[in-house]
Amino acid sequence: MHRRFTLLLLSLAVSCGNSQAKCDSIQIGYLDQDRPPYWLGRGSDVPEPPGASVELVRRFAASAGCKAALKRMPVLRLRPSLQAGEIDFAPMDASGDNLPGVVFPRDRANRLDTERAVPSLVVVFVRAGDNPPRDTNPSRYLQGKLVGVTLGSPYIPRLTQSGLTLDSGATDVARNLDKLRLRRIDAFAVSVVSATDMDGYVAEKFGTELVRMAQPLYADHIWLVASQSYYDSHRTQVEAMWNWLGASGRKEFATLLDKYTDKRPAPPAP
Repeated sequence: MHRRFTLLLLSLAVSCGNSQAKCDSIQIGYLDQDRPPYWLGRGSDVPEPPGASVELVRRFAASAGCKAALKRMPVLRLRPSLQAGEIDFAPMDASGDNLPGVVFPRDRANRLDTERAVPSLVVVFVRAGDNPPRDTNPSRYLQGKLVGVTLGSPYIPRLTQSGLTLDSGATDVARNLDKLRLRRIDAFAVSVVSATDMDGYVAEKFGTELVRMAQPLYADHIWLVASQSYYDSHRTQVEAMWNWLGASGRKEFATLLDKYTDKRPAPPAP
């Protein structure tokens, strides 16, 4: 009898272990805007090549033996969908920290774990002909000017609190840059991983007309945030994927960005 009971316990343990290890497709949501070099294309279809960030999230899932089921959606739907558990992961900056229904990676002091995140900067493009002082503080320079941002950008509240006047009507990078060229806005603020990531794209599309200000507006991080429901059901798996991002993923992301990024520098602001 004792032997049968022991075998039953072992069988249950193996069954539980297999169920924890089993990984179905992970629903990863991301914006349906064209945001080179990170997210390419528009609409619900995932193009090939898909962008450096898409390749990163595929590797993120694969690090735990999972397949990424990519779901493109309007940027304003990403957070509610993650909170509702309709998707399992989505990229998010620190502004989402207090949202119910989502889980960020935490360090031992229960703070947001920046070691398991991707660094980001908000940089500013302006017209070269406006001759912004090269070393000026962009936050001061932009006071009283109209600054374009893409629709639904999570840094909009922070920029508004800094006293900037924003135009958030355009849905992607190209439209904002075109509005800048046409003088419908005075500057364009956009989130990048490294300051130079978008320089080649801007130089290719607009030549020397547009330049990036030398100083970023501010620095932040981007996390791959889990829904509470997915985290509760797959905690070990999720922590392992976050650990991979911190240990290997960020280095691999740099290599992916090299593949997608034209390293020609945008002309510096005079």
